[in-house]
Amino acid sequence: MKKIPLLFIILIAFSASAAAQCNMQIDYSVEDIQSTVHGTLRMLLPDGNTVVLIDDTTRQIKKDYNLNQLGEYRITAIFSSNTSGRDSLERTFILTNEEYKIETILHFQKSPKNWYVWDSKDSITSGQFMIIKYSNPSPLVKIKYLRYCTGENGEIQGPLFVVKNESQDTIYGEYLPGFLWGTLSMWCDGEYVGAKGGVIDLDCNSVPPLYPNAEKMAWVGSFGIKITPGKYRFNLYYSTEDKSKGTSELTSETDSFRWLSDVQNWHLLTCEFEKD
Repeated sequence: MKKIPLLFIILIAFSASAAAQCNMQIDYSVEDIQSTVHGTLRMLLPDGNTVVLIDDTTRQIKKDYNLNQLGEYRITAIFSSNTSGRDSLERTFILTNEEYKIETILHFQKSPKNWYVWDSKDSITSGQFMIIKYSNPSPLVKIKYLRYCTGENGEIQGPLFVVKNESQDTIYGEYLPGFLWGTLSMWCDGEYVGAKGGVIDLDCNSVPPLYPNAEKMAWVGSFGIKITPGKYRFNLYYSTEDKSKGTSELTSETDSFRWLSDVQNWHLLTCEFEKD
């Protein structure tokens, strides 16, 4: 019997366990549709096998699925009802071992047929199908707490940070491309808890994103936040694409059904600090 080198076995085991640590959170719902809706989520795995994630007529499902293979995944969302017929959409994403979480969102609902008439009586059944990847930040994107910028001299109140982009990618903020607004978690009983985001105001003057070899200030929410002494962690999501987190784009539309969809990748940059 041919012996298999122990090192080879260890490498295979390590590779499999590393790839198996990405969790996919599935959020499915049906709202404002009177008829029975049959929703399906079917996923083609990198190894060629297919799994059915959802195949039900219930109105809401929240569940987890463990992704244990690297490579390309193909997810097909299927809508079916007696009144609006049947429609489907396929989206793909690649698992590279840099991701720590995947969100798959499938929401079916009634929405105005004409987006530009807010009180329109005509409606259309729509499906929002989103895949959001959450990845580790690039080591070339660095963040630093500005300890002596307190907000007392006219700048944004509360903790301020500077993000330095030494990568070749342009960096975009979570809400608006040119603003790096994050949340704040506080150290309590051995762990960071909460995610205070402050006030978000999208009615701001347009400013450019963070270009390569440049730096930009970051803070909590649109206006900062006042904090008491303690230990904190600043959480900042950024993307290398010009997108707002969680927003979807019109993908296809018929007389009876509309698909809104996107695949996004967001990186979480954090900075731990203490307020004296």
